[in-house]
Amino acid sequence: MRKRWTVAEEEFLKKEYGKKQAEDVARELGRSKTSVCSHAAGMGLDGRPNRWTKKEEDFLRDNYLEMGADAVAEKLGRTASAIHTKIREVGGGRESIGPRVEWSEDELGYLRENYQETTWEVLEEKLGRTKQAIQIRAQMVGIKRYVDPYPFFEKWTEESAYVIGFFAADGWALRRGPNSIRIGFSQKDPEILYSLKKLLGTGRITKKADGMHEYYVHSTRTYEFLCDLFGHDVCNKSHNLQWPSVPDKYIRHFTRGAFDGDGSFPRRKDSLGEASYTSVSKDFVCALADNAYRLAGIEMSVKENKIGVYHARCVGIKAVCFASWLYKDCAIALGRKKSLAKQMVNNVRTAYRSSVSDKMEEVFPEIISTYKFIGEMSF
Repeated sequence: MRKRWTVAEEEFLKKEYGKKQAEDVARELGRSKTSVCSHAAGMGLDGRPNRWTKKEEDFLRDNYLEMGADAVAEKLGRTASAIHTKIREVGGGRESIGPRVEWSEDELGYLRENYQETTWEVLEEKLGRTKQAIQIRAQMVGIKRYVDPYPFFEKWTEESAYVIGFFAADGWALRRGPNSIRIGFSQKDPEILYSLKKLLGTGRITKKADGMHEYYVHSTRTYEFLCDLFGHDVCNKSHNLQWPSVPDKYIRHFTRGAFDGDGSFPRRKDSLGEASYTSVSKDFVCALADNAYRLAGIEMSVKENKIGVYHARCVGIKAVCFASWLYKDCAIALGRKKSLAKQMVNNVRTAYRSSVSDKMEEVFPEIISTYKFIGEMSF
């Protein structure tokens, strides 16, 4: 409902409008600039000086032909008459630039196909229009722009390996049209999703009705890259998930991403540490266990439960070493999982300090040295 103007507000408007910038008057009244300017015009106050800023003049010059006087007036909080007057002063009207150029069907088709993933420089060159004109036309035809995150994946880094691993566990891909693919991640805790968005530099985070949070981006190139990397259509990856070809240098980070999605550190009654990874893909679970042994010497058992789900699991010192291998000196991780890993290592450190005497170290050097090494681990 439109907020009615009070007598006191109108008196303030009479006194201050023209002396101060319209933005300042609007801020003091708690109203929009458009509302203030429109009401001032209705009160006959629009004859008072209301200086144009350089930003307003530039916007007028760039958009007058494309948007028209009425739309520019609404955007700037001024009257159409003021717009017509000012355009003759600053230039940019039909006489100085020429007649308005309408969009052809070919141009609109190119815009629909390329707006989301093509750089501004290419769009401006191909269409022969300014960035602002392209944005306005895209808005008029209902197209939203998304920055393509694909360049983030072009080079193997700790961060890109982690994100790919996280996608393997908790990611999804959805085809929304012949040239539109949505790639997303789901988590109850949105903390890691904001970290992913910061890394990729684009995308949107939403909260679903069930309390889960989703982060998604749009990129056909990223989809094609992931399909090539995993060796299958990632829109249907649940049962077909394969271990991708990841350089050894980055397997630890890829595994941490996957573990943050589908891994856990279960509580045990005997207080021994435990690390477990779960997936319906036997090949992926076996590959995770094989790489943990090959690169870190950590042996994990792989078993299938009654409902066809596979687990890679290790207990005790192996679990502590596995936690340290994944989370020590890492640039990105799910905070909750990293805290559990750190707690597991700290429990061993505490047990070592409270139960090992100097004499025990002297009598059992080989046994104690192993626990001492783990007890000295840190993140």
